[in-house]
Amino acid sequence: MKRFFFICCLSFFCANTEAQNLVPNWSFENYSLCPDNSSQLNRTLSWFSPSLGTPDYFNDCNNPGNFGVPFNVWGYYQLAHTGNAYAGCQFGGNVPPLNFREYIEVQLSDSLIDGKSYCVSFYISLGNYCSMAISNVGCYLSQNSITSSNIYALPVIPQIENPIGNYLSDTLNWMKISGIFIAAGGEQFITIGNFHDDASTDSTSLYQTVNGRYYYYYIDDVSVIRCEDTLPITENNLYVPNAFSPNGDGNNDLFFVRGKNIVELNFAIYSRWGEKVFETINISEGWDGTFRGEKMESAVFAYYLTLTYADGKTEVKKGNISLIR
Repeated sequence: MKRFFFICCLSFFCANTEAQNLVPNWSFENYSLCPDNSSQLNRTLSWFSPSLGTPDYFNDCNNPGNFGVPFNVWGYYQLAHTGNAYAGCQFGGNVPPLNFREYIEVQLSDSLIDGKSYCVSFYISLGNYCSMAISNVGCYLSQNSITSSNIYALPVIPQIENPIGNYLSDTLNWMKISGIFIAAGGEQFITIGNFHDDASTDSTSLYQTVNGRYYYYYIDDVSVIRCEDTLPITENNLYVPNAFSPNGDGNNDLFFVRGKNIVELNFAIYSRWGEKVFETINISEGWDGTFRGEKMESAVFAYYLTLTYADGKTEVKKGNISLIR
C-alpha cells in the first residue's frame, strides 16, 4: 500500500495544545545544565544530534551570555516562541566547509500507528546575523534513528518540507512549518533540518555582507499529534499535498487527493505548458508521475480540482504540485 504525506507552511489548522503531543521536551524547556557555549544541544533533555554536526542550545538562564534568550551570538532579540528556550542549527552557507549541515533529532514518546494521520509542525526563525535565507527546511519521521558519521546532508527525503521558493527570511517572528503525515507504522523518531546539499538548496541573499553568509535557524515548539484528536469528525476536510516523489521507494510515490465526506470529484493536472498530463474522477486513483507511459522530469505542475461533499456542498480548488525525483 502506498504511503503519502501532505505539506504546508506557516499556518496549519491541526494545532491544538490540548491534544497529546508525542514529542518529549517539545519546547526545549527541560535541561540538565545551562548552556554556556556552542554545540551544547545535549544539555537539553531528550534531543540529540544524529550526525557530526554541532547544533546549539539557547536558554534565558545564560543571560547575559552568548547562548541566552533573547540575546545571543546569532541574534540581538529573539524571544522563544513558547517558554524561555530553543535550539539552533546551521543549515548550510556560502562559506567552508561546503555542504555542512546540522540536525536535531528526538525519539517520540510512542510509536506511530499504521494508517493514522499525524499533524506535524515546528517553528523556526532566522538568526539576525544571517545575510541569506533558504526554503529547504523540513523534517523526517522514521522507525529507527537516522545517524551519520559525517557533517553532510542526511541521505533521506523529508516527508514534511517548506515549499520551494517560500524563503524563510523572518528574523523577528516565528515561522510555522507543518503538514499531515500518514504513518506506515512504527515510526519513533523525528529529525529536523535541511536535507539538501549546497547545489540543490534553494537560497536567496537578503543583503550584502562579508560575514554572516550562513543559513542559521532557531527551532522551537515541535509537535506530532494524532489529527483525529484535533478535527471534528463531521467536518469536510480536504487534504491536497504540494509535493511528491515517485522514485519507486514505496514512500510517497503517488499523488492523491484525500478528504472526508467526498462523494464526487474531478481532478486534473497540467504541465507548465498547459498540457493535461493526468485526470481522474476516482478519489482512490493517484498520479504516478508519468504521461503517455513516460516518466515526467522534476518540475512544478498545476492542478484543478472540483468536489462535491455528502452534505451537498461543492468546492473548487487549484494550486501547484512539485514532482521531485
